[in-house]
Amino acid sequence: MTQAYLTLSELNLLVKEAIKLSLDKNYWIVAEISEIRENYSGHCYLEFIQKSDLSDKLVAKSRANIWAGTYRLLKPYFESSTGVSLSQGMKVLVNVSVEFHELYGFSLNVVDIDPAYTLGDMEQKRTRTIQQLVADGVFDMNHELDMPLVPQRIAVISSDTAAGYGDFISQLDNNDYGFVFYSCFFRAFMQGDNAESSIMNALDRIFEHQEHFDVVVIIRGGGSRAELSCFDSYDLSSAICQFPLPVIAGIGHERDQSVVDMVAHTRVKTPTAAAALLIEKTAGFLGQLVSMADTFAGFAEDLVTEKKHILELISGQLTFHATGIIQNNKEKLGQAGYRFSVRSTKLFSDTGFELYEIQHKMNYHFQKYFPEKKKILSEKDNKLSRQVNLSLNEANRKLISLERVVNQCIPENIFKKGFSITIHNGKIVKSSKAGKDGDQLTTIFADGEIHSIISNPKS
Repeated sequence: MTQAYLTLSELNLLVKEAIKLSLDKNYWIVAEISEIRENYSGHCYLEFIQKSDLSDKLVAKSRANIWAGTYRLLKPYFESSTGVSLSQGMKVLVNVSVEFHELYGFSLNVVDIDPAYTLGDMEQKRTRTIQQLVADGVFDMNHELDMPLVPQRIAVISSDTAAGYGDFISQLDNNDYGFVFYSCFFRAFMQGDNAESSIMNALDRIFEHQEHFDVVVIIRGGGSRAELSCFDSYDLSSAICQFPLPVIAGIGHERDQSVVDMVAHTRVKTPTAAAALLIEKTAGFLGQLVSMADTFAGFAEDLVTEKKHILELISGQLTFHATGIIQNNKEKLGQAGYRFSVRSTKLFSDTGFELYEIQHKMNYHFQKYFPEKKKILSEKDNKLSRQVNLSLNEANRKLISLERVVNQCIPENIFKKGFSITIHNGKIVKSSKAGKDGDQLTTIFADGEIHSIISNPKS
């Protein structure tokens, strides 16, 4: 017996018909976008998912389409209402019809969208992030840090292609005061799925060298709200709250304020405004220094004037007292001079008599002892002369004797006695072993030299 069967296409057509009959109307559903891409023809293809409320586990998933004609209407409507584009990770409330195609299978066809739901969900996430930061006790931590008086060493987190980064550096380098700022660039993605982790990695690198920086500046040149969604992240906001350096947020969006804007030490509207803030802060410190210098100069001038007046008073008093003292001492010196004159005259008179007696005594002793001492010195002089002559004569005899010995040792005199010297290679021959057969010898006599050849030397 042959068993009845259906082909796959026939079964799929039955499923398609059943779904069409059973689910013949549109349904509003809530789902999270896990994937989204636009086709060159204008269609938008999505994947909707649903996660468990207790975990991130998936409990449902479905393909979805927004056909080009509908997408051209829904996209600008959603973006103008929310300020963001449809993107991955976003929760949406959409109106769909259920379709089943025998070839492509099950899918949902999006025909409408409620932007208010997405706005509410985004705001709820943002509110929950703020509430959690407050509950953690970290929301105001970065606000409470003291901004350095002269913030010149700047760690900059930005994308290397961001126009805002170039504007920020140009503003710093070309400031009107000629201040010098030292910036260090830390590259990060400022939008997309990797933006949050990239910025946090940059913060970690700065933290490792925090002693080299005064302040951190996060720069981005604006963008849509969706592109800036990473700045509402709890993890990134918490990291900025607890960062040990003041953080300046120059993300560049004026209408909306992100959570990062709220928790950063200072929020400015644009990257150039961040540069202006640093310049103004430094200029303010310079102004304080100038003001303090002017104040000190005023104090110093007043003090000099006051002390000058005091010195003039003291000088007048000293002049008056000095004049009196000089006059008084002048009179005392006159009296002392008179007394000294009288006493010195008497003293010179007495001393002159004593000196005369001493001179008389010295003349007496000199005349008595001089002849006797002169005789003794004469005798010693004669004795010394005799001894010197004897010593010189003895030394002369010794020199003559030594001269005879030296003359006898002169080679010419030795040669005259019959002696000779034999030389081999510039050295005196002292042994029969000094040369070998055929070597030349030179024998020196008193009247010349003889050259000879060694033949058959024997020892």
